[in-house]
Amino acid sequence: PTDDHRPPHQHKRTLFHKTMNDLPSLFPDITPIPQSTTPEPPVCSIAYTPEFSQAHDYLRALLAIDEQSERAFHLTTVCLKMNAANYTVWHYRRRCLAALSSGGGGGGGDTSSGSTTTPSTVDDERIEEDLKFADDLGGTNPKNYQLWYHRRALLEFRFKKGENVVSGDAEEERRLGAAKKELDYVDKILDDDSKNYHAWSHRQWIIRTINNPQLWSSEIEYSHSKILSDPRNNSAWNQRWFATHEGQIASTNASGGESNDKPRYQRGKVVGVLSHENANIEAHYALCGAKIDPFNESPWRYLIGVLVEQWRSVHRGGSTKEEIANVTTLFREYITEVRGMKQSWDENRPSDDCPDGPCVSLMSALVDLLEVFTEEKEMLTEAQTLCGELMLEDPVRRKYWRKRQTMVAKWLETLN
Repeated sequence: PTDDHRPPHQHKRTLFHKTMNDLPSLFPDITPIPQSTTPEPPVCSIAYTPEFSQAHDYLRALLAIDEQSERAFHLTTVCLKMNAANYTVWHYRRRCLAALSSGGGGGGGDTSSGSTTTPSTVDDERIEEDLKFADDLGGTNPKNYQLWYHRRALLEFRFKKGENVVSGDAEEERRLGAAKKELDYVDKILDDDSKNYHAWSHRQWIIRTINNPQLWSSEIEYSHSKILSDPRNNSAWNQRWFATHEGQIASTNASGGESNDKPRYQRGKVVGVLSHENANIEAHYALCGAKIDPFNESPWRYLIGVLVEQWRSVHRGGSTKEEIANVTTLFREYITEVRGMKQSWDENRPSDDCPDGPCVSLMSALVDLLEVFTEEKEMLTEAQTLCGELMLEDPVRRKYWRKRQTMVAKWLETLN
């Protein structure tokens, strides 16, 4: 079917139409391989449609001879439209893409098995078409693992730094432009579901891969916009943590300078412990969010994360007395702020729209902050009292607060 003189794109459309409607005539040289069955009939067999069974019978036959051709590629399109979660078909599709991009794979019965190694590049036009294909399939299921992995596999080619490039700046602009385009796509997905884990994870992978200071900086603003639209979106708060911590190291490496942010490893990735100045900025940001809605756990957890990270960093060893004193002062300042919020809440109930009684989220956060000072009796006594109050105000977690109170009591015994 490839000996006509039609343009390639017209031939592809005709081939795809034929694939959809007449598989036997497209694969006259292929003997379909039916799904293997057991001697005994299954207790509950899957009611495949005839079209589904036929398409996958031909797919099994092509996999058996490792044909990587245009017709095989389009057969994967048929199968994926029937089941977009079939990992084997996605993997086979990528191998076909790679073979076709390297010049192999005919339109008909050409079996380009040869080497199974992935070439260094895939045609950009094919990447664009397949990203669109994945987007169309993802519209009905934006949480399909295979779809997101396929996008990443394609973009690895697009993000790869080119060789023999005359201008390094031009190459970086190309990669940056491709990244921004994909980030716009992810933004569209997050507009529909702002807590889609796959989309947030994909977004982080893009920024890590390109590792451009411009992207790291803009991601802080992006996460801020998502927090403003939904202050209780934990994914957006997590994204801000990601951008401020990993971005600090990335920006420093890109500029070739030195940073006050101390690098450390977490799950094999380099992340940063914020400098004292940046930690204060992030803690203030979180506290502002908590003041807007004290019942929102997200800013409280973010605040505690920033402050406790600072505390652990300077007490890990190797810090100067001045650094330890600065972190201790920072911690005390925010404890004073949270105490003030609690006192204000207890004395002046904001409005009828707020629940009656103390704010459990605020009290819980204050306990977490006070308990850091395990060698200060006043702090621990206050934490113990708050745990007793929370046993009454948070009855669902009464046993939890009793356990926390017992733990604080043991610390106090050691001090006495």
